[in-house]
Amino acid sequence: MYLFKIEVDSSGGALTVILAAENEEQAFEEIEQHVERHFLYPPKLNEVAIVEKKRITLGAAYVIETRKG
Repeated sequence: MYLFKIEVDSSGGALTVILAAENEEQAFEEIEQHVERHFLYPPKLNEVAIVEKKRITLGAAYVIETRKG
């Protein structure tokens, strides 16, 4: 199993999604339903890209940098 860091360009702005899946194909299949469950009115997904992929092990993590604009 892998941990994926996925960046999404949507009609509502940029999203970063961290998702556990067996492979890239499964990650792409599940991303839309996770985004839909998160929003009351789901945005349109324009572009979805896997940015990083890590095997799930004890201590596996991603650091998400947020910028104040």
